[in-house]
Amino acid sequence: MIKSQNQIRIETGSSSMSDLVFLLLIFFILTSTLISPNAVKLFLPESNNKTMAKESVTIYIDNIGAGATDTSLCRCQFQIDEIPLGATGGQDLVDEMKSVLVTELDKLAPGDPEAGVFVRADQSVDVQYVVHVIDAVNQINSEKGTKHKVVLGTRAAK
Repeated sequence: MIKSQNQIRIETGSSSMSDLVFLLLIFFILTSTLISPNAVKLFLPESNNKTMAKESVTIYIDNIGAGATDTSLCRCQFQIDEIPLGATGGQDLVDEMKSVLVTELDKLAPGDPEAGVFVRADQSVDVQYVVHVIDAVNQINSEKGTKHKVVLGTRAAK
C-alpha cells in the first residue's frame, strides 16, 4: 500500500496574538488613568499648607448659582460621596447632613472615632455652607463621643 506524502498541517501563529494582547493592555492602562475620580468639578480655594489627613468621607459643595450678582440667588448643591442632599440650607440641611454622615462614617470607617470628613467646596461658596458641615460634624461628635475632624480641601497656590 502506498502512503500519501502530502499531509496538510493547520497551524496558527501565536506571535501576532501576543502583540495584540500587549497593545490592548497598553490601551486600557492609558485610558484608565485618564478617568477623573471626582464627579463634581470645583475650583478649590488656594493654600500653601500641605496638611494631610486621613480621608474617610468627602462632602462636595458646589455653587449652582455662581455668577449671580444678587447673593439671595446663591444656591448650593451638597453631595456626600455619591449621595446628593435635597436640603439647601439652615437646620434642615444640618439634620439631613448629620443623618447621612452618620451612615457613611459607620459604613466607610467603622469603629474609627477619629475618621476625617473632607470638605471640597467651590471657592465661590459662602462660608456659611462650610459652617453647616462643621455644625453637623460637631453634633455627631457630641452625641456619639467621637472626635471626627473636618478638613477643607484646597489646591496648591501658584
